[in-house]
Amino acid sequence: MTDIKLHQIAYSQKTLEDVAPGYLILDNLDGKRNDWREYWPIRNFLLNHALSDECYYGFFSPRFEEKTGLSHSQVVEFVRSSPPGTDVITFNPQPDMGAFFLNVFEQNEVFDPGFTKASEAFLALIGMPLSLSSLLMDSRQIVFSNYFVARPDFWRAWLDMNEKLFAICEGADSADGEVRHALLHATNYTGAVQRKVFLMERIVSLLLTINPAWKVHAYNTFACAWSATKLGESKLDAVISDALKIAMREQGFPHYLNAFSAVRDRLR
Repeated sequence: MTDIKLHQIAYSQKTLEDVAPGYLILDNLDGKRNDWREYWPIRNFLLNHALSDECYYGFFSPRFEEKTGLSHSQVVEFVRSSPPGTDVITFNPQPDMGAFFLNVFEQNEVFDPGFTKASEAFLALIGMPLSLSSLLMDSRQIVFSNYFVARPDFWRAWLDMNEKLFAICEGADSADGEVRHALLHATNYTGAVQRKVFLMERIVSLLLTINPAWKVHAYNTFACAWSATKLGESKLDAVISDALKIAMREQGFPHYLNAFSAVRDRLR
């Protein structure tokens, strides 16, 4: 039977004491590099542990069950229900934040103007130029908060791209200075979280979108917690919008995009 190792990140004594039954503890109590949020403990684990190719790994924040409604045993059950050969299993809360935007970069641009431009500059710098404004994602690719479980091959791809982000943000190469400055921009999110963190959290969605060879098994996003914004009240339109994006990806007819834009413009 495939092994499944799910970790819950503990960044305070309270979160350590509240680790839900079944989870392994991913210790981040020293808060040494809190500027990287969850990436720091996940990075340390991936760099310092040999991963079994027959195992699925997951690293969740303490609010995972609150946002998804899933216990450890329910996550394990869903992972085990995945079709043979599945690489990534996703659990995505706030379905409205995914449904009403073409992609996760456009979504974050609303809260942090300049995010898309900074993300494109990073991708160009690492030799992956992309126009993020036209990138199309639906609930099969969208993942917030790193709420996913994956086999080692995907984690290695995820780590590789995030290590490039890490190197630019931590480096002193003057040629990278402008991009670094944009990525270290302090956002309005509680604690003035730097922009690099929100880009790091979107790498999983980017990888799943640009490489459809990854086999994904997505948990029903609409069964998770919705956002506290006005968009979270428009549940039916969120389902319709996501369905239209799926149709766009599968068929490509412009009528689907026109219908999606009409729904979005009416709400936003």
